[in-house]
Amino acid sequence: MKWLKYAAYALGGILVLLIAVVAFVAATFDPNAYKGEIERAVKERTGRTLKFHGDIGLAFWPSVGAKVGRTTLSRRASAHDFAAFDAAHVSVRLLPLLRGEVLVDEVSITGLEASVIRAKGGKFDFEDLMGAGAAGGAGGPAKAPAGEAPAGKLRFDVAGVRLKDARFAYVDEGSGQRLAIDDVNISTGRIADDVPGRLTLAAHAKGKNPLVDLMVDLEGTYRLGLARQEYAFTGMRLKVSGAAADFSRIALVVTGDARAQLAAQALEADLVAKFDQTTVTAKLGLTDFDAPRYRFDIDVDAIDADRYLVAQPDAKPAPTSKGPKVEVDVPIDLSPLEGLRAEGRLGVGSLKLMGLRIADLKAQLRAAGGRADLAPHSARLYEGTLQGALTLIAKGNRVALKETMNGVAIGPLLKDLMERDALEGRGNVAFELTASGPTVGAMKRSLGGAARIELTDGAVKGINLTEALRKTKAAFGSKSARAQASDTAQRTDFSEMSASFAIRNGVAHNDDLSVKAPLVRVGGAGDIDIGNAQLDYTARASVVATAKGQGGAELDHLEGLTIPVKLTGSFDAPKYEIDYRSVASAAAKAEARKAVEEKVKPKLEKKLRELFKR
Repeated sequence: MKWLKYAAYALGGILVLLIAVVAFVAATFDPNAYKGEIERAVKERTGRTLKFHGDIGLAFWPSVGAKVGRTTLSRRASAHDFAAFDAAHVSVRLLPLLRGEVLVDEVSITGLEASVIRAKGGKFDFEDLMGAGAAGGAGGPAKAPAGEAPAGKLRFDVAGVRLKDARFAYVDEGSGQRLAIDDVNISTGRIADDVPGRLTLAAHAKGKNPLVDLMVDLEGTYRLGLARQEYAFTGMRLKVSGAAADFSRIALVVTGDARAQLAAQALEADLVAKFDQTTVTAKLGLTDFDAPRYRFDIDVDAIDADRYLVAQPDAKPAPTSKGPKVEVDVPIDLSPLEGLRAEGRLGVGSLKLMGLRIADLKAQLRAAGGRADLAPHSARLYEGTLQGALTLIAKGNRVALKETMNGVAIGPLLKDLMERDALEGRGNVAFELTASGPTVGAMKRSLGGAARIELTDGAVKGINLTEALRKTKAAFGSKSARAQASDTAQRTDFSEMSASFAIRNGVAHNDDLSVKAPLVRVGGAGDIDIGNAQLDYTARASVVATAKGQGGAELDHLEGLTIPVKLTGSFDAPKYEIDYRSVASAAAKAEARKAVEEKVKPKLEKKLRELFKR
């Protein structure tokens, strides 16, 4: 066993020699003597100026480390700073290096500052630093098999990282966007393979275009499976508060867990988000990083989506052929659907969207090949139900919508959706529509398809048709039709209404209107120009034969006549007119015919009786 004794002596001697060498180097080596050479080398290789404003301090036992004071790196060919820090310190344990391990003491950086500029042409000012060394060759580094550490790599173990009082800035010279992230403080626990660590992060973000002023706090526990390329962040709590764009107050809290399997190209997360009065529970997943495929299962308790829908800054006045009203024509761009692959389920307990109030919304989404289908979907709305399908197609910016509403209260629905108090009743509405175009206005003008409405126990607002017909006798002296503005205080009650529409190029044509009111029956035909919000419709009213028994004696003079009522004008201010002259002419003919019948009929009956007596 003497060889063990000799080996121990040899090892001890080597260790003593190593310590002596380290002590000698520490006593004689001055790293500051090389600062000038380092600065010149950086200048030659990058065209940037590296400047050490303080001394470089080295340590050799029991850790090999460096401590650096104020240091700056300029932009390329510029005197302005690209990055800088006030102080940095890092050290590595010496003896573990002999075992092929890198045990790093806490890494700390204080006062880090960095700014990035994106030129109008889209180029970033750091791209010159992403040279051939960053490219890594045509194929890049070979991937290690799942579950194995890359061959020849040292095992890293970092006691912790501290980033204190850091600042970052971003400027986009093309769009004018500016973002500054100040007061950045990051602290981690131990960073090692399969060892849990705690992360805390705090920052203040301020920006322009859009305006942003937010405080961000993040904490959670991470676990890095470096050998397996599996990573987890659990017990996460993200808090965002402040203001952004048109929202003077934002309070968002997200909690949950996230996991990544890089070898399998898969990410997934289970999250709960709370903002305003809304709680969102979501299971999210992503696979195939090169051609991402998303999946989701999302439940929302209640949300007012209209609060978050802001008119886009490039919206333009919609072209109108009539009327002084100018509406904002909002752009619609479905190109993001190109390349999108997604599948999932959405459930919303209560939703307000485009004025509509919807409950128990359930929908399935599938997106691929530049097409997204929200189908089937169903919901409860306005005392009734809705079922249908929505398709969005990127090519041609096309939309297809098929909906069936049963038992719906049409009055409050129209008030909320169109801000129109024009119709009341309860019943069924069905439509199948297609549209295309770059804006909402263009889509309205391209609208095509079909629709049908069936209502009971309702009213048409804006005109009291029965009252208008009662006035026809007094107006028979009129030489022409008289247009009258609609008045929402006036109404024509009905027991039944039905109509179908053929829609082409934004114009809905109807020729089978059927309205049953207590004293009249109404048919009609005409056009509703949806694209330009104009009416051109003629309703034809007839007095029922039983009008006398319903207190309709004042309509006796119209019995058997059809009275045309012309509806024209914009949706906002429709007008109606009755051609009293033509009605008077028809009434006069009817009276003459009646008089003739009254004189001829008795004589004819008398002759017939005499004939049959023979």
